[in-house]
Parts: sequence; C-alpha cells; structure tokens
Amino acid sequence: MIAAAFYVLFIVVPLILTPWNYELFEFNKMLAVYGLTVIIAALWVIEMIRQKKWLCRRTPFDIPLMLFLASQILATVFSIDRHTSIWGYYSRFHGGLMSTVSYLVLYYAFVTFMRHKLKPVLAVMLSTATIVSLYGIAERLGIDKSLWVQDVQNRVFSTLGQPNWLAAYLLALTPLAWQKKSLLGYVYSLIFFVTILFTRSRSGLFGFAVAFTVYWALILLKNKLANFPWKQFLILSCASALTVLIFSRDLLPTLAQPTTGLAEETAPAVSVGGSASSDIRKVVWEGAVNIWKHYPMFGSGVETFAYAYYNFRPIEHNLLSEWDFLYNKAHNEFLNFLATTGAFGLGSYLLLILWFSVYTLKTNQPALLAGYLGMAVSNFFGFSVVPVALLFFLYPAIAEAKAGKSALGQAKYFPLNNFRAVLISLTALLALFGWLLIGRMWRADYLFNLGRNQVKARLLQEGWQNLSRAVQLAPTEPVFRNDLAEAEAQLAYAYSSPSAQLSKQFSDQALRDADLVMQANPVNLNFYRSRIKILLTLAAVNPDYYSLTLEAFDRAIALAPTDAKLTYNLGLVYNQLGQTGLAEQLLVKTIELKPNYEAARNSLGSLYEQTQRPELAREQYQYILEFLNPGNTVVKNRLELL
Repeated sequence: MIAAAFYVLFIVVPLILTPWNYELFEFNKMLAVYGLTVIIAALWVIEMIRQKKWLCRRTPFDIPLMLFLASQILATVFSIDRHTSIWGYYSRFHGGLMSTVSYLVLYYAFVTFMRHKLKPVLAVMLSTATIVSLYGIAERLGIDKSLWVQDVQNRVFSTLGQPNWLAAYLLALTPLAWQKKSLLGYVYSLIFFVTILFTRSRSGLFGFAVAFTVYWALILLKNKLANFPWKQFLILSCASALTVLIFSRDLLPTLAQPTTGLAEETAPAVSVGGSASSDIRKVVWEGAVNIWKHYPMFGSGVETFAYAYYNFRPIEHNLLSEWDFLYNKAHNEFLNFLATTGAFGLGSYLLLILWFSVYTLKTNQPALLAGYLGMAVSNFFGFSVVPVALLFFLYPAIAEAKAGKSALGQAKYFPLNNFRAVLISLTALLALFGWLLIGRMWRADYLFNLGRNQVKARLLQEGWQNLSRAVQLAPTEPVFRNDLAEAEAQLAYAYSSPSAQLSKQFSDQALRDADLVMQANPVNLNFYRSRIKILLTLAAVNPDYYSLTLEAFDRAIALAPTDAKLTYNLGLVYNQLGQTGLAEQLLVKTIELKPNYEAARNSLGSLYEQTQRPELAREQYQYILEFLNPGNTVVKNRLELL
C-alpha cells in the first residue's frame, strides 16, 4: 500500500490541475502532496505497530537534511510573518515549513520501504513525464490555445502552469532516460527534449546543456575512450542537434520579451517590448541581497520575500516595465533562500546539493547527479515548484536506495491484541481527520475563488456570501478575509442610497475585517493597498474614513519607501481633499522616484494649472511629449491652450 501511494504520488502531482481554484496548478499539487503524505505516514505508523518496532532507516543524507530542516524551523520562528512561513505564500503554496516537513517524511518513508521498488518507480516517473510532454507538444499544435490568457502555443507549459517550471521538471528526468539503453530510452529523450524546446525556456535549455555535459563526462571518466558508449552518445547528440535545427526559432526567444510568471501582476500586463528578463532579475537580485544584509543569519522568514522585498527594493526597479508588479520570489532559488532563511538556510541548501553530488560520484550514479545539477541550474534563474521540489528531495532517497546495502531485516508480525488494534484505529482516524482538513482547505479555496470572481462580475451579494463561507472554513487565512472586506466595502457603497442602515452595517464589518487582516499580517504591502482601496470606497459614503486612509498610506509607504505608485496615489488623495501643497510635494517625490511616470507628470501639470503656474505645467507636458508619449493628444491640446 505504501508503494502504491508513492506510485500515485509520482503520477498525480505532475498531472493534477483544476479550473475551480484561485491557483489552478500549484495549489492542487501541494494538496496532493499533503494528502498522500498523510496516507503514507499513517501506513508507516500502522506497520510499526504491527511489527512492534521502530522502522526508519538511517541514511547518508541525515545530516544535511536535518540541518536544512533546522534552518527552516529557525527562519519560521524568527519570521516577520509566521503564518506565511508555515503554510507558504498564498498562490505559491510550496516552500513553507509544512511542505518541507512533508517532503522529508516522504524521503524517509521512501528509503525505508521502497528500496526494492526502484524499477517501477522510475518507470512511473518517466511514463508520467511522457504524458506531460505529449500534452505540451499538443499545446504547441494549438489544442488548448483558446483556454489561456497566455500564448501557450508559443511557450508551452502543459500541466505545470509555466514554461520554466515544465522545462525544469523535464530536464531533471531526462538523464534517467539516457541511462536506458533501449529504443524506449531514445523515445523518452526525444519527446522530453522537443518539449523543452517548445517551452522556449532559457534556464531550461541552459540546465539541459549542463545535465548533458555532466552525464556524458562522467560516463567517459568511468568507461574511458575504449568502452565509451559511442553509439548511444552519437544517436542522442545527432537527434538533439537535428531537433534544434528543425525547431531553431524556438531557441531564439526575444531578449526584450517580458517574461511570463516572473512576477504576480497587480496591474494590466505590459506590452511586448518591455524590460529584458535579465535586467529585471539584476534589480530583484540586488533587493534580495539587501534583505539578507538586514536579516543575515535566519532571513526575513520562510516564503516572506513578497513582504520584505519592498522595504529594500532598489529605486532602479521603478524604471523597469514590470515596476508595479508584485514580486513574491527572488527568481533565483539560492538568493531566495539567502533573503528568507539567511546564511544558515542558504548554507544548508548548498550543503545538501554538495553532499548529494559527492555521494552520487562515489556511488557512480551519473543520471541522478546530472538531473539534480540541471535542476539547480534552472532554479538559479527561477525557483522550484511542487513537482520539481518533490524530485529535489526524493532524488537523494532514490540514490541512497540504489546504493545502500543495509536492510531492515525480515518483517515479523505479531497477533493484534486490543491495544494495538486501538492504536491502529486511532492512526486511521487521525489520517481521516488529516484528509478532512485538506478537503476543507480545498473547499475554502474554491469558495474564495468563486466569491472573488462574482464580486468582479458585480454580483456583490452572491460573492459576499461565498467569501463569507470561505472565511468560516479558514478563519486564519488573511487572504480570504481581505477579499471579504473589499466586498463588504463595495456593498456599503452600493447600499448607501437605498438603505443607510445596511450601508452602515457593511461599512462597520468591512473595517472590522480589514483590521483583522492587518493584525494577522502587518507587513504585507498588498493588504495595505487593499485597505486603502477599502477605505477610499467607504470614504465615498462617509468622509470621516479619509483620516484612516491617510494613515494606511503612511504605513504602506514606510513598508515600501521606493514605491512610486503609493506616493502618486497619496498625492491624488491630498489634491482631492484640497491640500494642494502636500499633493504637489508627493507628486514631485513620485517623479524623483520614477522620472518616466507619465500619469504623475500629467497630474503634476494639472496641479500647476490649477494653482496658476502655467510655466511649470508646460515643463511637465513638454517632457511627456518629448520623452514619454509623443502621441498623447490630450497633453498636446493642454499645451496648446497654455
């Protein structure tokens, strides 16, 4: 049963997705890992009860794995937001302390029970990757191009949700296909490589090159020239080269093309021709290093990059095309660990990679080492997701199982007495309870997504009801309560004319929920933005809320001192309140932060017109037409009037 659960794990995690959740891919994959971990852990405990002994194999990776776990625990203890550090950033999910614990439980269960099941495990993994790849190839042919906002036909992502993630998953498994000296191995290799090409992932292609070099270099060192498998090497090399020639244009992604999945959007997508991904990464990486300098030992907290980054964001970020996007990862797994778990976290992560590399070299397992290093290269330019992280933690288990010689000994079962029967029943009940909690999480997310979509469609009452149900199922999740507060603010505004009493009730409830959100997560810039939106909506009904709005702006700007959009919007609010002096100061500061901010220059020009300073207004309008938007007819007309 444990073996069957592992087979299901390797099949379901890469394939599962649903159209009903807030995040279609990672959320369901993470819950699948949790659910199968619960099953495997329960079966493991029951087996120990049946044999009346402790069953857990000691392995060569105990030290680096325990150090890594310790780094995650300490980073969580000292985190700026423990809820996020425990469960992961909402919409990413993988990476929190609970996910790490799950991966480690799976690691020790695998090395304890799956030593003699490696052949079917590898077959299941490669077969599943083939299904994923074939669907990716079908995407290239346009099978689901009408279902996605992204241009999935140009850059396929199959069932993993993003091209770079698909490439990382496949390049980790491709070396396992190379070690199969059969026609099936060649078929696997070709299908995987074609799919990697169709992702147009630079990090994936670079990782593939590293994996290919490492694998064949190690084979050469082992076999020398005389016994080197030249036939296999030449077939794979020629097939890869021919594939590249056939699909060469897929190897030439435009450097200036904005990267999909580099950040979580908080604004409409920029047009093609934005900042190069390399330029964006340089700035974000600098911000990650700045976080580490402030939290050198244990970081800002597991998975808290989205909160810490904006406090240390370089001002150069404002000149990028994705300047107003939310960055919840450093887009470099190593710097992400450095920023969020400090020197201890990054050190333990590097130690695990080094330990695995040395172990596989000693035990002559080039395929696993090549795949592992390929993953590391891909992660250097991005970050891991659930299917990739599962391989990252279970490759050491597979390596140890292949090389290890010790055995648990012959299983000896004892007749069940009442005490052991009770223990087994309690274990089964706890596992059932765990599954109920997971089902509750899924249901809450489903209602949350349904409710927020209804609110967007202006079905406010229905959306509010579903968001309320989501909060009831998961009262400790601030993301749910935050959207509920937004819906209540909109209802307060909608009822302001027909029913002052209902409007007052929704206003009070919106403020209470918004306060609870900030109490739960006082460092989340997105929640401050949402709070400002809520208070401005309420202020349209009752101007007394403007004082709270200004206070929320001040706190948000303290968290993100280089965020030009915050100072710009605060300037607009002050102008609306008639405080033109403060509005001018903030708009000038905004332009200092982001000189190419067309809206800010336009608003400042209007303010100068409003305060009878036409020369200063003319300067702003001329700058817009000369450097930012020569075709802006509204500004041209204003300039002519001046």
